[in-house]
Amino acid sequence: MDVYVRHDGLAGRARELVAAATADGDSRHADLGRLVLAELDNRGGRVADGVRQARDMLESSDDRVVLAHAHAVIAGGLWRVGDNAEAVRHAYPANRMLVDGDPLALRVDHAIILALQVNDQRIGGISHGEFEAAQQLADACGMPALILANLNNWAWCSYAGGDLESASALVARMRAHSDRTGEALNASCADTVARILLETGHPREATLVIERAIADAASTDSDAIPAALITLADIQRRDGDVGTAMRTLQACREIAARDRLPDVDALALRMLAGCHAELGDFQAAYREMVDFHEAWTVRRSEQSEVVARVAHAQFAVDEAHRNTELFRELAERDALTGLWNRRRSDAQLATVLGTDRPACVALLDLDHFKLVNDTFTHAVGDVVLCRVADILRGLAGHAGRHGGEEFILVLEMDLATAAEACEAIRTAVAGYDWQAVAPGLRVTTSVGLTSVRPGDDAHTVVRRADEHLYVAKRAGRDRVVSGR
Repeated sequence: MDVYVRHDGLAGRARELVAAATADGDSRHADLGRLVLAELDNRGGRVADGVRQARDMLESSDDRVVLAHAHAVIAGGLWRVGDNAEAVRHAYPANRMLVDGDPLALRVDHAIILALQVNDQRIGGISHGEFEAAQQLADACGMPALILANLNNWAWCSYAGGDLESASALVARMRAHSDRTGEALNASCADTVARILLETGHPREATLVIERAIADAASTDSDAIPAALITLADIQRRDGDVGTAMRTLQACREIAARDRLPDVDALALRMLAGCHAELGDFQAAYREMVDFHEAWTVRRSEQSEVVARVAHAQFAVDEAHRNTELFRELAERDALTGLWNRRRSDAQLATVLGTDRPACVALLDLDHFKLVNDTFTHAVGDVVLCRVADILRGLAGHAGRHGGEEFILVLEMDLATAAEACEAIRTAVAGYDWQAVAPGLRVTTSVGLTSVRPGDDAHTVVRRADEHLYVAKRAGRDRVVSGR
């Protein structure tokens, strides 16, 4: 967890851990130490190297905790080069593969990663539910750095999503927690605090926070101090001290050149153009904007190259694992929800049909799901599907995603018992705290259930369950309709 605190000497300590754990035959901690080194590569701007190391771990390890953390490191690296969609696909298994009893700090770390990546660049406002879940775990863990890390991401995403009131309240929590525990704000946290203080009308206080961070705060990302300088320059510019702001931006560009941070350099160029325009030097402003657009185009090309290299590495790993049990299981999992996919459900149904034991099949369909997507965005719709999947995972039977918002259950039990299980699921979905996902959100499900008859094949039994589902929909939804 020191990746959230300070990186001085951390690589050396990670290598010592790898050596000691290897000598003791402790492969889990040796691999986790290697993943710390991969994470340091990610945060140091060497994303291709960091992601490659984590992908190697997916290839070489069969330890569930190590595999989960490898997914988390990959997610963080991909997010840093702007591949948010692929990052989230790794953040979900990183979060779901850990269970009660696994190291709590690791569970917090993965929850923080998922919350950030679900919400970063999200259209339609912030979803607080993921951050709240991460915060509950962080509070239970009690490590101040993890608590501050989640509050920081939560505050920044709230600010970026236009919810300045929530962002301000979260910044107050960050500062209070830092004061109470003595855990100093790292440079990234201080930058968030200063930015939100500035936007809420406290420029003097913001200046003190950001100047202290630039002078003393630990940097846990290669761009943390240059980003803080950009915030300081923005404070100075808004205060009318344009000349000082320009000198601050030049200092930022020097660090960006030294540490190879083209993203930060491009942002500084854009702000310099605005400063020249404010001073009436429109020729210089134009020149800076041309430089900015050229730098930004080059950076996008560099990021695309990194993404392509990462994708190529993943293809090689996938090819090497095509015939392994792990690969087969991943191929039979739905990428979004983690439930079994249609192919695995068909195989499970065929197995049940080949026995003479009591069995039932149910189809669940989320009511008015198109309205959820249209009203609350598809990102919220994805969260709803994952929450329902979590509920279905507690079922004593096979649960799979059948397609879209429809799920299939294959239950080796009699019809009465299966009806009770389906009713429990219906109640759990209707009673879930959907307001925590999105204000005003309500989700219910309709269920069609049937028992397997002698002579049934997959088509006949699923068709019968679908007919019962149709009846449930016609009868008003949010109900279970069963029959033989």
